[in-house]
Amino acid sequence: MAYEIGPMTRPAAGQIARWTYEGEYAVYSFRPDPETLDELMSGAYVACTVPEDGLTGYFCFGQAARIPTVEPDVYPDGPVDLGLGLRPDRCGRGEGAAFLQAGLLYARRAYGPREMRLTVACFNRRAIALYTHAGFRPQRTVTHRLSSRPFLIMTRPADP
Repeated sequence: MAYEIGPMTRPAAGQIARWTYEGEYAVYSFRPDPETLDELMSGAYVACTVPEDGLTGYFCFGQAARIPTVEPDVYPDGPVDLGLGLRPDRCGRGEGAAFLQAGLLYARRAYGPREMRLTVACFNRRAIALYTHAGFRPQRTVTHRLSSRPFLIMTRPADP
């Protein structure tokens, strides 16, 4: 599948803000409000499209990819923080690995060969397996300050 990654547009941000994930995955849903649109348009997010299917997902970097935690100082300087979201109707269809690889390639081009870091809800075994297969390794478990849910911080060494 050919993913195209480019700047976030207001129409794409409006679509993403309305995506709703089911069940416990609802923690990944946005709210369609002005604050969410401002965040998506902050410059930290990029849109991912597939020519034959339109907007497919997004990637975000830096502070936007981090969660608020109870524990202090869980994000030391160094790694590039990566966040990602696949359109809800595309989840569970086996395209996660290709989608993640597209984001990692974009990050390498944008930030150079640096260590990558992501944060994932501990219940999300499907994503943790995907990230582990892609070379990410668990670093520590943290507690989300707003939901009190456990999240796992994972890192991946820099590409050569």
